[in-house]
Amino acid sequence: MFGKDGSVSAFDMVRERVPLEEVIGARAGEQAHCVAREHPDNDPSMHNYGDHVHCFACGFHGDVTDVHAAKKGFVRPIEAALDLAGEYGIELPEQDPEAQRRAQRRREKEDRYQKQAKACHKALSRHEDIGDWWEDRGFGEELRERFLLGATRDGTAAVIPFWHRGRVQGLIRRKLDGEPKYLYPKAEDFPEGYRPLFIPGAVRAGSLLVEGVVDALAAAALGESVVAIGGTNISREQREALLRLPGPLYVLPDADEEGQRAARRWVLDLYPKALLCPAEYGEEVSGD
Repeated sequence: MFGKDGSVSAFDMVRERVPLEEVIGARAGEQAHCVAREHPDNDPSMHNYGDHVHCFACGFHGDVTDVHAAKKGFVRPIEAALDLAGEYGIELPEQDPEAQRRAQRRREKEDRYQKQAKACHKALSRHEDIGDWWEDRGFGEELRERFLLGATRDGTAAVIPFWHRGRVQGLIRRKLDGEPKYLYPKAEDFPEGYRPLFIPGAVRAGSLLVEGVVDALAAAALGESVVAIGGTNISREQREALLRLPGPLYVLPDADEEGQRAARRWVLDLYPKALLCPAEYGEEVSGD
């Protein structure tokens, strides 16, 4: 929620304070009519996932500001965010033009990443082996569309949008062959200038805290509130964000020695907010 300079943007404020269900008229888990366009069958096709929506008819995807902009016809997202803030009586800490420009630039970067994620999702249809890779991990067609899971243009890697509260912050590449398996954007390439927490859905009290992004996607698909670090080391910015989340946090360690060491380290670092869950997985299963 906080930028690298400690600022809070209008987008963050309305996302935290404005209930998405009030804006679209459907509760989390329900469907509403698409706000982006009318569809021939006129059936509800836009699903509310709590922190964002996705229309399975036209592919519209966005958070509460995107929805409001589509409904009211705002061209600039910052105008939609400010209008929502006024409508809901939200007092914004940032009002000066430079702060608005910074927030707008971050939003534009997110928009570019989301367009790239959609292009990679379309590329998935040309690479059957990567589609099978996703399928083998339990991500069928509907989940692949919901999370905009995709493939690189040359078909050498799966592509995972870096989700954070309904917005794409960058693109992760998971190589099918070779090391390292996961290639993350550089810290400076993220809209805020650092790698945030990977949060693929709405956050509630009692979130699961995991290491891997694919594990987080799987948990979110099951309706869990989940947060991923994207590795074994928690950065300063990620730690501060974790401490701001509603507790407790239930740490699920990876089923290997390094993952279990990291989980114990997280619990000590986040004490008393984090609780360690036993690493009893039954049959060996991995989202890797």
